[in-house]
Amino acid sequence: MASVNQMLQSGSYVNDVTGSRDFSYYDDMVIAAAVGTTTLFRNPIGVGGKTLADTNMVTAGILPSTQKLTVRAIKVFYATVDAFATADLQAFYTMLRSTTFELQVSNKPVDIQLNLMELFGISLAAAFTPTVAGDNLPMILPRFHGIFPLNRPIVLQGNVQFEVRMSHWVAPGAGLVGDFLFISLNGDLDSSIG
Repeated sequence: MASVNQMLQSGSYVNDVTGSRDFSYYDDMVIAAAVGTTTLFRNPIGVGGKTLADTNMVTAGILPSTQKLTVRAIKVFYATVDAFATADLQAFYTMLRSTTFELQVSNKPVDIQLNLMELFGISLAAAFTPTVAGDNLPMILPRFHGIFPLNRPIVLQGNVQFEVRMSHWVAPGAGLVGDFLFISLNGDLDSSIG
């Protein structure tokens, strides 16, 4: 029979060196004022000025050989560098509509391809400016949830190249330039020390 001490330590990180845990690999990009594609997960910590606040990748475009991440959800976050002006809100909605997300593993076909509106979980994107002072008209408001659960998990194996491509098909508005878009690949991380 196991001792009380052994039972209390069971399942802890002390004893679970090869187990699975909930984990996210993340990376960010800076919004530029141009049409084009930015590839994420290519600059690890220490490259191109990236710190742990920007990414937790330690190698460009691959996981360590001792890891496997079963991606069950894609999380997306947006951070402004300045407060939005009225026109910036509509520019933000336009950017969501005209930007795409693609995740590709190795040289296989694209695993997932989404419009940024879908990734953010927003079905209505409408800015509202009252035409008469004091107008307070009710309208449907978007509910951003920023977590896109996958019906079919995507497996990222150690030492296998992968990338996320964010493509702006319309140049983002000037009020968005310099803002940050964060992508997080969340799921079960299996590690071994072998």
